[in-house]
Amino acid sequence: MEQIPLYQHIVNALTAKIESGELQAGDQLPTEAEISKEYKVSRITSKRALNELENAKLIYRIQGKGSFVSDATADHRPLSKTGKEILLILPFAHNPGLGDYEKGINEYLATTDYSLNIQSNTIVGQRKLLETALQSAHSGLILYPISSISDLGILYQYHLAKYPLVTMDKCIEGIPFLSVVSDNFDGGYQASKHLIENNHKKIAFISSLKVENSSSIRERYFGYLKALYDYSLIDYSVNDLTDRYLTHDHDNGREYYIQFIQSVVNQGITGIVAENDLIAIEIIQIAKELGLSVPDDFSVVGFDDIHLASFVEPKLTTISQDFGQMGYQAARNLISLIEHSLEHPLENVVIPVRLMERQTVKKL
Repeated sequence: MEQIPLYQHIVNALTAKIESGELQAGDQLPTEAEISKEYKVSRITSKRALNELENAKLIYRIQGKGSFVSDATADHRPLSKTGKEILLILPFAHNPGLGDYEKGINEYLATTDYSLNIQSNTIVGQRKLLETALQSAHSGLILYPISSISDLGILYQYHLAKYPLVTMDKCIEGIPFLSVVSDNFDGGYQASKHLIENNHKKIAFISSLKVENSSSIRERYFGYLKALYDYSLIDYSVNDLTDRYLTHDHDNGREYYIQFIQSVVNQGITGIVAENDLIAIEIIQIAKELGLSVPDDFSVVGFDDIHLASFVEPKLTTISQDFGQMGYQAARNLISLIEHSLEHPLENVVIPVRLMERQTVKKL
């Protein structure tokens, strides 16, 4: 069964209240602090839920006053002058802090006569958007999949219909869509190598999904394993770290992270490779609340280099993805598919990543 992120439960609950009339136009929503307390989540999670609702135009926010239910949710996006439009489907409402793909896409589209329409699947779900898009007048689709194994039936229909489609961040299992991804393997390797070179011997890997459900997570995990192997930290006959220190978020929220951190301390783990920065930051914040210190009690390396990574305390050591370049290359490949069909075969694109050394890794 597909895992639903914790913030999405909050989005769904508040959306249901708006659609049922329990919350009406102009009504004030709970504050970030109140949502955190009610749903037992961090402020980062409650803030993201409100951001999703705002980007979906279900609410509006006034500085210093709070969040309020919108009196209109119509999409006032101007129509394309040329009528040639591509669709971008994201699993989160557009937020530069979570990856500014739009900037790169629009940079490339500026050289063409195509325009961009962005839709988030946070409200109606990926499958519903995919079903609608297949019957729409869009010229092609850039898809950021929620996982590598979701909605395979409808996606295979895209393949059979030869609909121009390029995926970003992940590949779809068993369907040969063009993809643009970061070098996730090298990123997992670099993150682990950095910890190892700082004398960490017991290193855990934590992700939001099972590694088999996402090609990007799987590649990061494989990079992690390769680094452990290369530095002789895996002994298959005595001390197999591959399963012992592998875990994924079961979406139990704060309690899950508390248990994970306690397990890290109890097992003498000194380094953590997190699938993404949001998980890494959540771990750091909860560790503080438990009276622990990063990197004094354990070190953490994230993945993504979102804007928040360089502003949290301590500043997060992470693997930086070039979101803009991913968007640019996805648009380039999609337009080539649209204009030239399959006459000019293209190759998948892998964008290099780099380690951003900050303050969350301690030399032992």
